[in-house]
Amino acid sequence: MESKSSVAASDEAQVLYRWSARRVQPVVLLYVAAVFVGMMSISHFVVHSAATVKALALTVVGAIVSLVPAVAGRMEYRLTEQGLEQRSPGEKKSGGFKHVFQMDQLSRVVPKRHGFKYYKKLDESNAVRRFWKLHFSDVYSGEVHAEATDQERVLEILSLNGIRCR
Repeated sequence: MESKSSVAASDEAQVLYRWSARRVQPVVLLYVAAVFVGMMSISHFVVHSAATVKALALTVVGAIVSLVPAVAGRMEYRLTEQGLEQRSPGEKKSGGFKHVFQMDQLSRVVPKRHGFKYYKKLDESNAVRRFWKLHFSDVYSGEVHAEATDQERVLEILSLNGIRCR
């Protein structure tokens, strides 16, 4: 399912690398369950409310069931000579990748645990607006998911294209 070779795309740009990654890591399910177990323990031992424990048990089941599609689904990414594009699993039938960024727009890339965060070039003299645009707006920055082997290769390709990776 995962093609990691350099294949010429049907578009005008050549695909440098393809990968897919989970949108949500499976460990998130454990964190959600742990929080609810903690609340259930407090309800049982401190408040002595069996009804609250039952309600929390049903809520944790609902929360975990609603997270399963996000854990099971994988985003597909392709890095081309021009930039990065992504597609969710439901968009395979329509075939279209959505544009994430172009290479000439990037100022830097910061590796994260499960991918990397990218920052686009920004000409803003006001420090408060620059901070707001970079850290709270999704126009000038964003996060891309990648597993360890894919992350190394993508960062290598980006650094070869002159993008600062720290």
